[in-house]
Amino acid sequence: MTEAMKDIDLRKVNKAALRDRSTVHIDPDAPTEERIRAWIEQLGNPYVYLDGGVVVKLSFADRDETIEERINSLYLAGA
Repeated sequence: MTEAMKDIDLRKVNKAALRDRSTVHIDPDAPTEERIRAWIEQLGNPYVYLDGGVVVKLSFADRDETIEERINSLYLAGA
């Protein structure tokens, strides 16, 4: 199921079927797992959703670098 959520083709997505991020309400004091579960339950598909009417698709590079390491390398490269 998760792979199908990730692999949605944005050219074929039914925008009317997507939920808007602005409707998601997360308890900031809840444990991490509970916040993640709430995000997924409320959005339906955590990889493709609307944000202010704009279709957003999240994807992540398959790298061994942490986000901090990547940001540092971009900073040092002058990007």
